[in-house]
Amino acid sequence: MLTDHQKTKLKAALTEAMKNSYPKGAATTYAAAVLTKSGNVYAAAQYFSDTYSLTLHGEQCALVHAAAHGEGEVVTMACLSNEKLEKGQFAYPCHMCKQLLYESQKRSGIPMTILLTHESGEEKELMLDEMLGAFLWPK
Repeated sequence: MLTDHQKTKLKAALTEAMKNSYPKGAATTYAAAVLTKSGNVYAAAQYFSDTYSLTLHGEQCALVHAAAHGEGEVVTMACLSNEKLEKGQFAYPCHMCKQLLYESQKRSGIPMTILLTHESGEEKELMLDEMLGAFLWPK
């Protein structure tokens, strides 16, 4: 479980990252932030490509940002979206990003917490394994 301080730190980083999505003014924006074992937070928003296949997702950018600073031991991935969703719904990482999160967790051996947030203020906290299980083995 994340502490209130950790959540506040992650949400602040996500809010700042949303301002830096590329290109500016996209209708739907996604940002992500990682909390590393050392307590540092690295955040980034998506980098959209007109080819779509070259678009970098917020989760990918945040993981690379941490790795560029020598930090690969991620304990939390937080995601933020301004996507128009019903109350209680969240934008989950796509399957490519879930694969990267899984590999990061496997390499570090640290169970990863996922914090899904929305600009409306709603949030959902779960473990990566729980999130993956829900997609792999739906009830």
